Amino acid sequence: MHFEKDEVILREGDPAQEFFFVVARGSVTVALAGERRTRIASVGPGLTFGEMALLDGGRRSADVIADGSVICYGLAVEALRELSTAHPRILTTILANLSREFSVRLRRANRQIRALE
Repeated sequence: MHFEKDEVILREGDPAQEFFFVVARGSVTVALAGERRTRIASVGPGLTFGEMALLDGGRRSADVIADGSVICYGLAVEALRELSTAHPRILTTILANLSREFSVRLRRANRQIRALE
């Protein structure tokens, strides 16, 4: 998928139906919506976003906005689940990679919280 600068890729509160595997080119900003957007993360090449759709199928928890020209790869959550029926290692590998990424994010958040104390 291709997105241009400032294009909203995901909108907070929308149904989460697609999982974006990886940013191939460019970067995106993850931000909380409101009167003033609050940037909470930047995601660049090789990293994922939209993973909560895969985990809980709920609504989007933040906006994701293209910082410039962005190319990313994604798949509908339902299509991924169907694919994993025939090829269970695919989902296992994705979930293992997400677990590692969540661990990195949590450790980073913990360091930032400690720095505020």
